[in-house]
Amino acid sequence: MGSGHVKALLLVITVVSSLLAHAQSFDLEQFDQLFRPRLRLDARWTPEVAFSDDLGTFDDRSVTAGFTVPVYKKWTAGVELNLTGDNLKEMLKNSIRVRASQVMVSARYSGRDLRMIGDPRMLHSASVGALGISLTKRYRVLFWSLNMNASEDETIIDRAVPRFNGVIGKLHIKGLRRQFFYGAAVSVSDGLNLPVPFVGGVEPIGDRWTFQYILPLQLAVGYKPGKRTRLLGGVVVDGFRSGFAFGDDRVNITYAALRGFVGVRQKLSNTIQLRAEVAGVPVHGIRLPRAGDELHQFPLDPGYSVMAGINIFFGQSTLERLVGEVLR
Repeated sequence: MGSGHVKALLLVITVVSSLLAHAQSFDLEQFDQLFRPRLRLDARWTPEVAFSDDLGTFDDRSVTAGFTVPVYKKWTAGVELNLTGDNLKEMLKNSIRVRASQVMVSARYSGRDLRMIGDPRMLHSASVGALGISLTKRYRVLFWSLNMNASEDETIIDRAVPRFNGVIGKLHIKGLRRQFFYGAAVSVSDGLNLPVPFVGGVEPIGDRWTFQYILPLQLAVGYKPGKRTRLLGGVVVDGFRSGFAFGDDRVNITYAALRGFVGVRQKLSNTIQLRAEVAGVPVHGIRLPRAGDELHQFPLDPGYSVMAGINIFFGQSTLERLVGEVLR
C-alpha cells in the first residue's frame, strides 16, 4: 500500500477512533459488563517503530485504571391487564409489567509514556461521568452515558481544555447469546466535534462461536472453549487524542490505529477476570500541526502491541438481572 493510500486510510481511522472509541468503550464480548460495578486495570505497550516518511521512532506505553459504581437502582414488578396476544400464555406474559432502571457513576485515569523522535512525553487523561439503563414499555433496554474528560501533556496541564462525550442507544436482547443495539455517539473534543451513528450486536454461530460487531469500530469472532475461558479475534479501530506541548504552543495530538487482534479472557472466580491481547498494527500514525497550523498525517511503519488487564467485579448489574429473568 502506497504512502498516499496509508494517509487516506489513516485519516478515516483518526476521525472514527477519536469520536467513537473515546466516547465509549463497548465490551462486545460481554455487553452487560459495561453496566456491572467493577474495577478495571489495563496496561498496553506498542514497541518502538519508525515513522514511514520522517526520521525518528515512536514508542507508546500506557496504563489505565477505571471503576464503575451504582448510585441508583429501581426494580418493581406488577400486573397490568393486557389482552393483546394470540393465546392465553402470551396475554399473561404481556400483562406482567417490570419497571427497571439503574444509574452508575464512573471514573477513569490513564497515564501514557510517549516517546516520539527521541522526545519523551508523559500524557495524563482523567474522566468522570455517568451511565445508565432503563427498560422500555416494549421491553427494550435504553442505555446512555455522559462523560467529561481532560487529556493533556503534563507540561501544559494548567492549560487543559475540557472534552465532553455522550452515547445513547437501544439494546434488543434476543436470548442469552444474541443481542442487537444501535445509537449515536457525540464527542466535543477541542475542535473535533461530530456525531457518529453506530450499530452492533452479537450473533451465535453454533454452540461455541459468535460473530460480534460494532460498526464502524470493530468486527470480531468469539470462541468459548469452556465455561471460564473466552477467546476473541478480529479487527478494531483504536486511538487517543490529547493536548500536546508544541514549542510554546498547545496543540492536539491524535494517534489512530487499525489493529488485528487475538485476545483471551480467563475467569478465575465470580469476581476476578484476567485479560490479555496480542495485536498486529498494519496501519497507524500521528496527526499533528506543522508550520502555519496545517494538520499533517505522520504514518508509522507496521508494528504490534500487547495488552494485559484485570476486571474485579463488585456484584450483579440490573442489566444482568434483566437478561437472566425477563428478556431471555
